[in-house]
Amino acid sequence: MCMIDRSSFTGSHVNTENGTSLMELIIAMAAGLIVLGATLQGMTYFQQFYSEQQEKVVRHQDLRLALDLLEQELRIAGSGSISIAAPEELQFLANIHGLVTAVTTTATVAQTTLSVEDGRGWGAGKTVLLCAAEACEILTLARDGQRSLLTVIAPLTQTVPVGTSLSMVNRVRYYMRRDDQGFMQLMRMVDGGASVLASDVQHVRFSYWDEQGQVTTNLQQITRVVIDVLVRGETIRFVRDIGVQT
Repeated sequence: MCMIDRSSFTGSHVNTENGTSLMELIIAMAAGLIVLGATLQGMTYFQQFYSEQQEKVVRHQDLRLALDLLEQELRIAGSGSISIAAPEELQFLANIHGLVTAVTTTATVAQTTLSVEDGRGWGAGKTVLLCAAEACEILTLARDGQRSLLTVIAPLTQTVPVGTSLSMVNRVRYYMRRDDQGFMQLMRMVDGGASVLASDVQHVRFSYWDEQGQVTTNLQQITRVVIDVLVRGETIRFVRDIGVQT
């Protein structure tokens, strides 16, 4: 009678089962890596997309705030205060800090000092608008204002009665400038100090209109200023139509 070697049969059967389990494990691991890679790629894509959207939101918010600031300062200034009205540059005088005082003692022609209610916070070199009965006059402060005294560089050309209003006016300029990478920026300069209002700007265009709704280059006839801004890499335009007090 032929005898069957059970140990040999059993061992062969176990080896086959072990080989199949290892192969399944390898396949499962490979499939898992593929799924994991796809998941990581998807997460990276959405993270990048979210980051770009956040940057876009910040750029748009900065630009809206810049236009709000321009509108506020231009309304304070009034049309007669505009000194430069160019396609890429706007310059005007405005009392952006609201500093106002009044003369307390009559000042005569050729004086360089003015007695005032309060001259604190009026810095040397700042521009002052003095409007007496005869006419308005622009003066420059020779030194920092004192509690009750302002000193100007040029002598007065008219008599200044008690109660005459004095207001500080800042030289405000909005313009375009390229950064170190060659990208355009919307800039704001106040009395010589410049700051960036908005980056990644494709272009900024100012246009100026009179009360008849016609484009004008006459500074005294400007009643509206329209600013048109295009952000770099986008098709959205930001347009602000600003009425100017006359």
